[in-house]
Amino acid sequence: MIRSIIRLQVAEGRGREFEEQFQRREVLKTAREVARMRTGELLRPVAGGPYVVIATWDTADDYAVWVNSPIRGQLPGNEPQLSKPVAPADLYEIVQRFE
Repeated sequence: MIRSIIRLQVAEGRGREFEEQFQRREVLKTAREVARMRTGELLRPVAGGPYVVIATWDTADDYAVWVNSPIRGQLPGNEPQLSKPVAPADLYEIVQRFE
């Protein structure tokens, strides 16, 4: 399994608006439908810093399907632009897991 980690810098003072927009756009639900994402989370920073989106995929190819999907760029409610990636997404292979 693969874990993707994306850090998003959100416009100052617009965190709640960003969260509502993210939910309204159904980003995680759409990623599951389009590219078979297994799990996904939007994390709010506790002590400042970027928001983080963490998702689990069966393969890196599944993640690539999402990244390259035209549907991803066409999700509704993308105005105004409230966030931008801090860096490209990091992908990790899950070696060990404890639940």
